[in-house]
Amino acid sequence: MVTGEQLGSIYGDIRAAKLMVQRKDTGHGAVLYSADGYVTAWFMWLLQGDEEAARAFCGGDAEIENNPLYQDAAGNLDDLR
Repeated sequence: MVTGEQLGSIYGDIRAAKLMVQRKDTGHGAVLYSADGYVTAWFMWLLQGDEEAARAFCGGDAEIENNPLYQDAAGNLDDLR
């Protein structure tokens, strides 16, 4: 399991556009099975240029930052838009 401290360290080492969130009450391995539509939205945005999907991650009202199932959101993805 990745601790919050480890996640923050990994995040700090990445020198590119990035997003970090933690799903509440979900172990690291279980995230693969509980990511909801975010994985689909991520690929729709980055591979197909879908601006509606980008709103899940970018902007002042990014959906993932307002989702009560997630916490500790941090990122700099707005520069990719």
